[in-house]
Amino acid sequence: MSSEMSEQLLPIDDNVVVSISYRLENGDGELIDTSQGNVPLVYMHNTNAILIALERELTGRVKGDAFDVVIYPEDGYGYAKEELVQEVSKDQFSGVELVVGMRVKASNKQTNDIEMLTVTDIHDDTVVVDANHPLAGQILHFKIVVVAVREPTDAELEQGYAVHTNAPNSSLS
Repeated sequence: MSSEMSEQLLPIDDNVVVSISYRLENGDGELIDTSQGNVPLVYMHNTNAILIALERELTGRVKGDAFDVVIYPEDGYGYAKEELVQEVSKDQFSGVELVVGMRVKASNKQTNDIEMLTVTDIHDDTVVVDANHPLAGQILHFKIVVVAVREPTDAELEQGYAVHTNAPNSSLS
């Protein structure tokens, strides 16, 4: 068997580098994200680079496999938590031109973590921000095509993630 043939049939398993083309829709069939028409998403399998539920569905697949996956909130980004929606003083955003829907980085004073917040409403003196993941509470419908599966480079194994990015003409794609 040629090495090209065996590489094409390499199953997706721990630490292999995977390239997928995908289309993601919500439970109402609205497009959320897609790589179609662009370069594929490249990641190292079982390194928490993508949703665990999606990795589980990809395990064992090979180049050329096309399939659909439905991920419910409990296996995706969880359910939205009301306590993560807060109304804060507009003064905390001085110098920022706020727009509903924009994502802003904020420092959590209790944990010193950096959080991403979504601006959901703007009032005269206050802003409503939501620290839930934007896809929390949503049913996710993925349409996936496995574009490539390959062994990782030594550098990728050492770092624990795919260092090859989406360069379309790379010898690694």
